[in-house]
Amino acid sequence: MTPRERADRAEQILNDDVFKHAFRDLRESLVDKIESCAVGDVDSQHEIAVTLQLLKQLRTQLMRYSEEILIDKATEKQENWLRKARGYLSA
Repeated sequence: MTPRERADRAEQILNDDVFKHAFRDLRESLVDKIESCAVGDVDSQHEIAVTLQLLKQLRTQLMRYSEEILIDKATEKQENWLRKARGYLSA
């Protein structure tokens, strides 16, 4: 999979309504669990907190992938400009 394909796919996933809904439901479920967790149950609290952090990292990684297309497009634009400039100079 090329970086551009990965960026396109990541953007599709991030914009997918089912994904957004599932992500929101998972987060809300984890927050509910941590709120109802016994104060002294440090192990469960830690496990839930780590899961929340991983959920956030998943979204962040998908956003990074989707941003790769911006870099790819900027590189392509620059290369096109250089080709035009070289053509102009050689004419």
